Amino acid sequence: MTELEKTISFSRGMGLAVCMLIGTGILALPGLALDAGTVHEAILGWFLIAIAAVPLIAICSRLGLRFPSTAGLAGYAEEAVGPWGGYAVSYLVGGSFFFGLPAVALIGSEYMGQLFQLSGAETALFAILLVTLMFLSNLAGMKVISMINYAALAVLFLLISLLIAFNLDFLGSGFAIASEAANSGGKIDLNNIWKVAALLFWAFLGWENLSFSLGEIKDPEKNVPRLYWLSFVLVTSIYLMLALISAGASASGTTLEGAAGLSSLVFFTPGGDLLIWLMIVVIAANACSWNFTASRLLYSGGRTGIFPEMFGKLSAGNIPVASLVGLYILSIILICGSYLLKIPVSAMMLLVNQNFVFLYAFIIIAYWKTETGWRKWIFSVLSLMSLSFLISGFTWKVAYPIFLIGSGYFRFLRSMDKAPVSRVPVQGIPASGSSESKNPVSGK
Repeated sequence: MTELEKTISFSRGMGLAVCMLIGTGILALPGLALDAGTVHEAILGWFLIAIAAVPLIAICSRLGLRFPSTAGLAGYAEEAVGPWGGYAVSYLVGGSFFFGLPAVALIGSEYMGQLFQLSGAETALFAILLVTLMFLSNLAGMKVISMINYAALAVLFLLISLLIAFNLDFLGSGFAIASEAANSGGKIDLNNIWKVAALLFWAFLGWENLSFSLGEIKDPEKNVPRLYWLSFVLVTSIYLMLALISAGASASGTTLEGAAGLSSLVFFTPGGDLLIWLMIVVIAANACSWNFTASRLLYSGGRTGIFPEMFGKLSAGNIPVASLVGLYILSIILICGSYLLKIPVSAMMLLVNQNFVFLYAFIIIAYWKTETGWRKWIFSVLSLMSLSFLISGFTWKVAYPIFLIGSGYFRFLRSMDKAPVSRVPVQGIPASGSSESKNPVSGK
C-alpha cells in the first residue's frame, strides 16, 4: 500500500491531539517554569504564551482546513517559499522530533525516579523502556494507539480532577499572585519572563504537528477546525488551572521545581503513589502520540524524496515500519547521550521550541500567501509579534535550526541535480511517472 487510509474520526482525532499536547507538558512544565523564574514570573509567562498562541492556532486551523494531507507542514512551506520549503521544514521538524521524543521519555523516567528513588542510569533505562513501548504500540496500528489514547485521556482527567480538587486551597493564592504580577508586584525580571515563556512554548507544540495526520481524518472540512479549537480551549484551560495551583503551592513553601515537580502535589492528595503511576501512564500515551506523528513525517518525506525512499514505504498492515524503526534507534542513542553528557531535559525542550519558532515563520508566510480578507492582516501581524518575542532571547543556539533548514535546502538542490525539473515533487505530489503520481494532495 502507498496511501494511508482515512481512519481517524473526530473522537479519535481529539484523543490523538490532546494526548499529543497535554501529557508531558501538563506534568513537567509547572515545575520547570518555577525553576526558570519566581512565582510571579512563572504566572506571567504562562498567560503571555497562552495569548501568543491564539493567532498561531488560528493560522494552523485555517491551513489545515485548506490542505488536509499527510504532507502537513511540508506542504505549507512549499506554499510559502516554493518546493525547497517542504525540504527545509521537513528537516526542521524532523530535527525537533529527534530531541523531542527522548525528552518526553526522560520526563516520564524522572517521575519514575521520584517514585522509586532511581539512580541516573536506572532513570535512563526506564526512558529506554518508554520509547520501546511507544515503538511497539505504533507497530500495532491505529486501533491500539486509539485505545491507549482513550485510556490515557480517562486517566488524565481523573488525575487532573484529583490534583485540582485536593489542592484548591492553593488556587486562591495562585490568583492572588497573578493579580500582583499583573499590577507589577512581586519580583519580576523581564529576562526570566522570556525564559519562562520560551520554555512554556512546549505546551503549545502539537497542533501544527497534527497537520501530518490530517490526511487520515474523516470529513476534514467539518472536523479539522473543531479539532484545533476545541483541543486548544480544553488544553489551555487545564494548563492555566494547574499553573495557578502550582504557583500558589510554591508560594506556600512546597517544593515544585524540576520536570517531576508536579509530583509534590500528590502529597496533598489521597493515594499519592498511585497518582504518580497515573502520571507515568499519561506520559507513555503522550510518547506514543508523538511517535505516531513523527513516523508520518518521515513517511511523507520518504514518498516525496525529501528523506530516503525507504521511509516512504508501508507494511502490509498499513504501518510505516521503517520510519518507526529509525526513530526508535535514534531515541535510544540520544537518551544514552543525555545521560552520559548530563544534558538536562529542559535544554532539549528549549532546543525543540526554538526550532518551532522558525517553523512558524514558514507557516505564517504560507498563510499570508493563501488567505484573503481581514483575517490575513490580523492573524499574520499578531503571529509575527509572538514569534519576535519568542526568538528574542535565543543566541548561538539558533545555529541548529539554521543548520536544519540549510540541510533541507541542500537536499532539494541534490534532487534537482538528479532529476528533470518536471519530476521534482511539488507540494507533496510525487514525481510524474511514479507509482504514486495519481495521489495529489487533497484540496489542490
